[in-house]
Amino acid sequence: MFNPKADPELVKHAQMLEDNAVYVAEELYNVIKIMINKMNPGSRAKSFNNIKGKISGFNVMEISNKKSPGGAAIGASLGLIKNVLNSKDPYFINVVLSELSSRL
Repeated sequence: MFNPKADPELVKHAQMLEDNAVYVAEELYNVIKIMINKMNPGSRAKSFNNIKGKISGFNVMEISNKKSPGGAAIGASLGLIKNVLNSKDPYFINVVLSELSSRL
């Protein structure tokens, strides 16, 4: 189990990464890729373009000013996990959930 007192440098590194816009964009892209790869191969390219188009319509100031309660982050995280794992093999789901739980 992770102990922040035992490795304060790891905590500093993690805090720096979450404030690194390029790192955050790369990680979001990786999640999007996982979700889109479940789709029909013929639809994937169009899906990436659709997402890109929707992103361009985001109101940056509205997003910046929005404060979300901790519960909303938990709910969004659980929804993301379920969406990524939908239609996967039960064994795969069990392994992912076990690995994810050990990292949390």
